[in-house]
Amino acid sequence: KELTVLGKPKRPRSGFNIFVSENFQESKGLSPVAKLKQLFDTWQKLSSSQKQPYLQLAEDDKVRYENEMKSWEAKMLELGREDLIRSKNQRPKKKTAETAEESETAKAFSREKKAKLKLKKSEE
Repeated sequence: KELTVLGKPKRPRSGFNIFVSENFQESKGLSPVAKLKQLFDTWQKLSSSQKQPYLQLAEDDKVRYENEMKSWEAKMLELGREDLIRSKNQRPKKKTAETAEESETAKAFSREKKAKLKLKKSEE
């Protein structure tokens, strides 16, 4: 809630979100859930060339969001609210199978090394 009060920009919309907002009223279905299901099926059946205008609008929205975030973060710096600013490395990247395997190997090596040190200390 505090971020809304401070005027933080809304996240960028995806191509699917834009498609739904443009077609929701005309879609068939009794309930909103039924309408969304029907729109989702329609979206899945669209060719990539038919999706392109929505994806382009989503890219434009992403640019808008980045620009608004830069100015909002500058404003927060002026107000002394560095705690609200995104860090440069927002999320750690997901581990690939290879890096996960390397990590497990390193952990096993580390455990083995610790065990040897304990054994050595107990012998002394």
